[in-house]
Amino acid sequence: MRPLRNSHLAAIILFPFHQQMQNRKVVLLCNLKPAKMRGIVSQAMVMCASTPEKVEILDPPSGAEPGERITFQGFPGEPDKELNPKKKVWEQVQPDLRTDNQGVASYKGAAFEVAGKGVCKAQTLSNTSIR
Repeated sequence: MRPLRNSHLAAIILFPFHQQMQNRKVVLLCNLKPAKMRGIVSQAMVMCASTPEKVEILDPPSGAEPGERITFQGFPGEPDKELNPKKKVWEQVQPDLRTDNQGVASYKGAAFEVAGKGVCKAQTLSNTSIR
């Protein structure tokens, strides 16, 4: 999660999220190279569980505050200041992002966790990819 200092736009065209995004916390992939979308610069991607028929915005754990970092047990490290698009980091990581059978978001089986607060989840989608 990231403080609301920057603008972040969801580039999910087939699924209208305007009402779902109002006054809620979301899980963001940050440190992306700034990109202009609909005339506004965005530096992050809203993380969603998805099937061909449905997309759900991932929920951070209750009590999580904007700016708290999501970690993955067994994967220590610090985030890059800005992801280099030439290294295709997203393309390498995305296939290993999934929800488990309880809707918990994970990377290579390790849950998206906010220390001391809990895990990130999809509302209803389980065993699906995260994009």
